[in-house]
Amino acid sequence: MKYTLGTVAVFSIFWTVVTMALPNVFIRIFMSPTPEVLEIAPGIMRCYGISFLPLPLNVFSTYYFQALMKPKTAFIASVARGLVISGVLIYLLPAVFSGNAIWFAMPVTELAVAVYVTRQMIKNTKQLDTKLD
Repeated sequence: MKYTLGTVAVFSIFWTVVTMALPNVFIRIFMSPTPEVLEIAPGIMRCYGISFLPLPLNVFSTYYFQALMKPKTAFIASVARGLVISGVLIYLLPAVFSGNAIWFAMPVTELAVAVYVTRQMIKNTKQLDTKLD
C-alpha cells in the first residue's frame, strides 16, 4: 500500500507541476491554437491542473475497492467523480459565481471524492488489519 500511495503521490505532483509550468504545451498537443487561445489557456489549464493532485488517488481507489470486494464504494467513487459531483458543479458554479468558475468544477470534484475515498480506504484497511489478527 505504501508503494502504491507513494507512486500516486509522485504522479500527482509530477503532472500538476508540468501542467502549471507548461500549460500551453498541452494546448498545442490537442489543437492549433490562435493567439487568443494561447492568451487565455494558461489560466484555464492551471485551474484545471489543480485536479491532477487528487486524481491519481481517486483512480487508484476504484481498483483498490474492487480488489477488496467493495463494489459499492468503488461505484460511488467512480460515478461521483465522473458524473454526479462534476455534473452538478458544471451547472452550479457558473450560475452562482461566474462563467470562469466552471474551470474549478473538476478540482472541487476530485477533492471531494479524494476526501471520501481516503476515509473509506482508512476504514477498510483497518478492517483488513483486524481480520488478519
